[in-house]
Amino acid sequence: MEQQTGTPTTPAGVVAAANGLVANLDETLWAAKTSEELVEAVAEAETLRAHLAGLEASMLAEIEARKVPKQELAWSSTAGWFTHLAGMKRGQGHRTVEQAPLLVGERTATHAALLAGRVSPEQAAIIVAAVEKLPLNPSVRAEGEELLLEAASRLTATELHHAAKRLVLVVDPDKAERDAEKALDREDRAAHLHRHLSITEDGAGGIRLRGRGTVEDAAILKAAFLPLTKPEPAVDPETCEENVDPRDHGARLWDALVATAQHALDTDLPPDCHGARPRVTVTTSLEVLRQQIDWATLGTTTYTTGASTAAPLGAVTDDGLELAPSVIRRLACDADIIPVALGGRGEVLDVGRTCRLVTPAIWRAVVCRDRHCTFPGCTRPPIMCHAHHITHWADGGHTNLENLVLLCGQHHRVIHHTPWQVRLNPHDGRPEFRPPPKRGHPPPDWIRSRPRRE
Repeated sequence: MEQQTGTPTTPAGVVAAANGLVANLDETLWAAKTSEELVEAVAEAETLRAHLAGLEASMLAEIEARKVPKQELAWSSTAGWFTHLAGMKRGQGHRTVEQAPLLVGERTATHAALLAGRVSPEQAAIIVAAVEKLPLNPSVRAEGEELLLEAASRLTATELHHAAKRLVLVVDPDKAERDAEKALDREDRAAHLHRHLSITEDGAGGIRLRGRGTVEDAAILKAAFLPLTKPEPAVDPETCEENVDPRDHGARLWDALVATAQHALDTDLPPDCHGARPRVTVTTSLEVLRQQIDWATLGTTTYTTGASTAAPLGAVTDDGLELAPSVIRRLACDADIIPVALGGRGEVLDVGRTCRLVTPAIWRAVVCRDRHCTFPGCTRPPIMCHAHHITHWADGGHTNLENLVLLCGQHHRVIHHTPWQVRLNPHDGRPEFRPPPKRGHPPPDWIRSRPRRE
């Protein structure tokens, strides 16, 4: 933090100086102030709040453009970093970061009004979201923004939200007719819903796949395909050097589909991934396991053991897709049921034998213990993660639960190529991390979550 020895010279210093000036009011005896002074102070505070929100949007837009959190701070995204820093709800933090470039780069009139304190941060967010739903015609969007800014001078955010819904009738009268068409189309599809898949030639030497299905179908397809979409290094035939996989995610997903189909023709097993076929995994406490599983509440109940809460019973797939209990029960009629016993603190008690490779039993044990990427601040699901050896296999590390931790691809690279360290806590066996040391600061402690301000 900049030392306040004179006129601040950095953005952080200016903001800190302003905060210090406002701090002079901390000990104010508000009961001694007149009503006029109180009302005027609140109005100025709201103007300052809007101004700071406008400045923050400008900074967030630049941070997102540079990808600073991902490139320099070991975060998976700017939204994840900002949500954590600001202590916001995840959806709110993501919307703030998503809207910042739009507010600064396209909705300049709204941004100027925010900096001047004429609109609140909540009103600015409503205006940006509403204008994005209008036709792409620049003049239509400019007119819509102007109307909403004028309305914001007299409406609350709630009232402005309702006005924004009606905005389309003013600037795009044909939209109502198009919406009515879409509503009829949705009703038609709901009345005649049926799954289908079509494979047709595209007239250019290839084919196109088109189809639709249920959420249940999506869970099965993702479980089969996503583990096979891991990028693979491409070897240069001339230099024998490894380069990044030239395939994008869509190409890798297509290759996974073809590989699964080809393997199905050759054998009754799917291609190797983590060695485990798609399954319904039930995670419960040892006590609940002994009392038998209540299938009527599968996926809807979280059981507790003493003062600790065990993992919830499974109604969410490895990639985070939520399934209704009725779907889980239907899947369980024709699936492998794998009970994984947990202790009072959620530690894995028994999953099967241990061997040299990451077997299905070991993988399930790591997933059961860690649930998602364990890097502080990251919640990427297991299907996007690797089982990382804390002590590398080449250095004598074993492939067992005591030497493995779940990390997504981004944070797997962070652990391998930066000073970040990982270990299992010697008392409860849970993963924890040590950040890189900072010059002039004491050695960092082992952490499981990141402080909001680092």
